[in-house]
Amino acid sequence: MKSAIRVAAIDVDTGVEVVIQSPKTASRLDMERVAGAKLARRLGLSPQTKRPDDGSSGRGIKV
Repeated sequence: MKSAIRVAAIDVDTGVEVVIQSPKTASRLDMERVAGAKLARRLGLSPQTKRPDDGSSGRGIKV
């Protein structure tokens, strides 16, 4: 039985990927928040800074 989940966050513009390991019992929101914060840090963005919406209908979430 697995007790951890692998969560990846990928920046759609640069292709930069980060991975976290999360307890299986963690909420999806918590996993998304941690992975998004790690990706923002890797990209040199502050957690509150988000990229401007370019209006594209592409898939993914821009962090």
